[in-house]
Order: sequence, then structure tokens, then C-alpha cells
Amino acid sequence: MRMSSRTRLLAGLLIFGLAGGLAFGLNARGTQAPQPAKGDGEKASPDEADVHKAMEAFVAAFNEGDAMKLAASLSPTAEFIDDDNGRVEGAAAVREQFEKFFAANKGAKLQVTPAGARTVAPGVVIEDGESVVTVPEKLSQSARNYTVVYAKVDGAWKLASIREYPEEPVVVSPEERLQELAFLLGEWVDEGGDSLVENRVRLSADKTHMIREFSVTQQGEELLRGMQWIGIDPLTGLIKGWSFDTDGGRSESTWTRNGAEWLVRSTGVTSDGDESGATYVIKPLSKDRIELKVMHKVVGDTVEADSTAVMVRKAPAPKK
Repeated sequence: MRMSSRTRLLAGLLIFGLAGGLAFGLNARGTQAPQPAKGDGEKASPDEADVHKAMEAFVAAFNEGDAMKLAASLSPTAEFIDDDNGRVEGAAAVREQFEKFFAANKGAKLQVTPAGARTVAPGVVIEDGESVVTVPEKLSQSARNYTVVYAKVDGAWKLASIREYPEEPVVVSPEERLQELAFLLGEWVDEGGDSLVENRVRLSADKTHMIREFSVTQQGEELLRGMQWIGIDPLTGLIKGWSFDTDGGRSESTWTRNGAEWLVRSTGVTSDGDESGATYVIKPLSKDRIELKVMHKVVGDTVEADSTAVMVRKAPAPKK
């Protein structure tokens, strides 16, 4: 139920599920909303069936895009509180907010999953649950946990208060993020020209980084060796790489996926103190071949020509 400022609408309570209505009996996702569990001896509210009829009327009106009908399911002093603590008070004010929401989100659908009603006083019932709102035209969906307070008004149950809670952020581990780069793991060689470039890529022991060890050999003589750590930057959340070589040079790179390719933008400093920069395009051609393009490479005042190389997976050493 999110709408900016006074136009933030029940995007949270509106669970995107093309099947509208109540989904009784389904398990709601555990998020940050307070949801007291019923004890072994705690019985369902005797008013549960009746309050669910009120919620069904609310959901049906929402899925019809009928703000007037939706407001009829609310008490006159109903309030809506979104996950930023924005508050709209009064059935008329809530109706206006929904009118704006429906106008901006044609065909929006709401599904709710109640977690069990509790009668806390005569004529007052509280229920927690999960809501999902789907807007097919925008290919968007949002889910929230919510708390609803029902009140009996002139003998009829109405929604008196709707409060939604922030979505629980999806936590993705560094190991999961780096799975996208798993094609790099292994030993690779590029025998272009008169030099041999070797790369060995592995996961760190704790699997939070990828470690690339590289070397350049020419006519049997090692010219350069270095190491690159690739991981998640805790400041930006981006995939980044940090490289150091035996000549004293260093660089930092940002890795961005672009379809089947990866764009790696790198800046650094050579052992001579010259600033350097380049864009690398890494594209897996097969499980054993990777294309590497080097573009816009600048070292100091020198602009180097673009180049393309193909790295081939190194064959395993023969067993003795």
C-alpha cells in the first residue's frame, strides 16, 4: 500500500496475485510485522468468519477498482498507515487515495492471507496477515505483512485500521552473488602472439570472494605476476575487483552484467605512477572458451588500440 506522500496507496496490502480474494489456510511469509502465535490452548476468534466477510468485501472492491465500494467496507473513522508511517484518516480520505491509486494502476489485483483473528474486546478484533498487490500492466508486484483492526459499527463489522509493515529485504550472500561469475573458475591460457598469459581463478576459503592469479610469460621468462580479488563492495553493493601485480601496479574495477556479457570498468596506477583505465568485455563462448575484449585503454597520455583475445580452459595435467 505504498503511495508517495498523500498519494501512497495500499500497494502493500495489495498483493500482486492475479487470483484476487482471500487465501485462507496459506502460510504467510515471516517478515517484521508482529504476529503473535496462537498458543496450543488458544481458540480462533468466534468473530473470525464474520470479520473475514468484511475483508472479502474490501478485497472484492479493490479488485474491481471501485474506491466507493471499498470505502463502504471501512468504518467512518478508519485509518491507513503505510510502512513509512504515513497516515490517512477517515473513510472519505482513504477513498480518495484509492481513487488515485486505481487511476494510476489499472487492473491492480489484491490477495491477502490472514494469519488468524483475535477478539481483544467486545466488538473489536485484530488480525495479522500478508498482502500481495499485482499490477499486470506494470509487471510489478509487492508484498507486505499487515495488521487489521475490525470494529463492529451499528451491528456490522468494518475495517477500522489497516497498518502495513516494511518488506523484509532479501538477503543474498556474497557466494550467491558470485555464482554469476562461476564460468570464470578454473585455469585459463591465452597463447596469443609471442607471450603466454595464464589465469587461475578459484573461490576463497570462505566463498566470499573469487581470487584470480595471473602471470605473463615471454620466451620462457616471467614478465609479470599478480593477483585480483573479486567480491561485493560493502559500501555500494556492487561486484568489484582489486588487483595488484609484482611490478607495483594496482587497479580497481567494477563488474556489471550486460546480457550474456560482463562489462568491467577498470582504473588504476602503473608501477611508473601513470594513471590507467580501460573497459573489458568478458563473454563466455562455451564452458571452455572465453572472449576478452579490451577497449578504450589509456595509460598515462597513451591511448592503446582495442584488442580481442580468447582464453581457453587449460587441460588438466596427465595423471602419473
